[in-house]
Amino acid sequence: MRVRPALRALLFAFALTNAVLYACILPLWEGFDEPFHYGYVQWISVEHRFPIMNRTRISSEIRKSFDFIPLSRFLSAAIPGSVSFEQWPELSDAEKQRRKAELNQIRPEFRGKESEVLNYEAQQAPLAYLALAPFDLLLRSIQIRWRILWLRLLAGIAATLAIFFALEKLSELLGARPAFAYAALACVFEVQMLWASVAHVGNDSLAVPLTVWFLTWLLVAAQKPTTRNVLILAGILAVGLLTKAYFLAFAPVTAILILQLFIQRKTSGGLALAAAALVLLVAGPWYARNLFLYRSLSGTQQSVAGIGPMQAVMAVPRINWPASILRFAHWSLWTGNWSFVSFSKATLDLELILLLTAAFLYVAGWRVLRPPQAWMVLAYACFATSLVYQTAVTWVDTKGLANNPEPWYAQGLIGCGFIPCFVGLQRSGLSGRIIASALTALFAWVAAMTYCAKLLPYYGSALNRSNVAALWSWWRAIPVKQLASVLLVPPTAVFVLLSIFTVLLVITTGAAIRGIWRSSSAEC
Repeated sequence: MRVRPALRALLFAFALTNAVLYACILPLWEGFDEPFHYGYVQWISVEHRFPIMNRTRISSEIRKSFDFIPLSRFLSAAIPGSVSFEQWPELSDAEKQRRKAELNQIRPEFRGKESEVLNYEAQQAPLAYLALAPFDLLLRSIQIRWRILWLRLLAGIAATLAIFFALEKLSELLGARPAFAYAALACVFEVQMLWASVAHVGNDSLAVPLTVWFLTWLLVAAQKPTTRNVLILAGILAVGLLTKAYFLAFAPVTAILILQLFIQRKTSGGLALAAAALVLLVAGPWYARNLFLYRSLSGTQQSVAGIGPMQAVMAVPRINWPASILRFAHWSLWTGNWSFVSFSKATLDLELILLLTAAFLYVAGWRVLRPPQAWMVLAYACFATSLVYQTAVTWVDTKGLANNPEPWYAQGLIGCGFIPCFVGLQRSGLSGRIIASALTALFAWVAAMTYCAKLLPYYGSALNRSNVAALWSWWRAIPVKQLASVLLVPPTAVFVLLSIFTVLLVITTGAAIRGIWRSSSAEC
């Protein structure tokens, strides 16, 4: 993506500002399963060993913090004596201040004491937690809210950098013109669920960028199967397997690619064995541990509970797949963190329609299925199959209450998917420019409304401010007091960040749309 340096720097600054802003506006433990992911990090930094499912508990420090802050209604329902965001406005200002003071006075020694609450994330692959544990150890003496903020910023900024450079590389591989690649990346960094996934303490801040890098390097290795490229691909897969079990879905793609390269004599048998050995040596011990402890390769909660392929196959015809797919598609674009705040379905439907149209235009331009396209399709197909399986076993595990996979699973694939969509638009003349401009403007609008009309009002006790007049009234009152009791940083800092973000959003969106229309017909 050979965008002018000034525009590239603008996009880079926009992405980093979004990462920092999201980490700051997210209240303590409002990230998906964040207290339990952090419990894993803390267990390693305190105990210097891995947790074990159904045995390891979160620390007393984390458990005590539940009593002093608002929680998502899902977590609050499971924690006696806690308060949800919906109940928080009913407390007096004095009570909120008392709870905040109590939170800040939780003694550091409670880090090393177990509570009564089991850590249901204890089965996760360890790499993301191992990476954060040394920083948690360095920050152990500061208040827990500041500790979590620093870990969020570290993980979110690192994820942003990795995703940015990977998508630049993918844009070049797929032949995206600079203007359309720029617009595609702007849209990627405006997807709310991307930030909900990577800007909190958890393993997705590593898994999402690794997914993007895996898909990118899959195309690199397919086009230039040098020893270096094949081993890098195997290394990314190995590291991914140590980060998230869903990388098992990418193992067949890697094996098929290397086998084909060997058959076509584009690589040697020794290199194929070296790639396999690399994956086994790096990731093998962890999955052997899963087999030893849980009698399960993946170590997922459902597999440990004895739910396997047979139960999944029997569940498939009983699931309402159209409703499941639509809900998953909506949630993959916008979820509203662990409180699952709603967003306009009509707006999300329009985003999906425009993206599907762009994807159709990309596929319609294929005369033959060329290697980059074929390997990307295969990778997506394998991952989609794993999502179907995950949906089925989750449906069985919850007795039909949950019928779609978790929306953070697909963030790496969604980020990569914007590139071919905009490549399809750049080939489609006037109609392509119109759709590309509409997509760019729409995603920018949703990004702005995410902060201004949804998340900040919700966390600032304006739960029912659903119309413009009510929202304007809330903002005009300068809701410092309402936000101060919830946010990790002073509200004034959030307002400054939000102002910078808004300016960068407007400039980035304007530059993207201008570039789309200034690009010549030859480029499109």
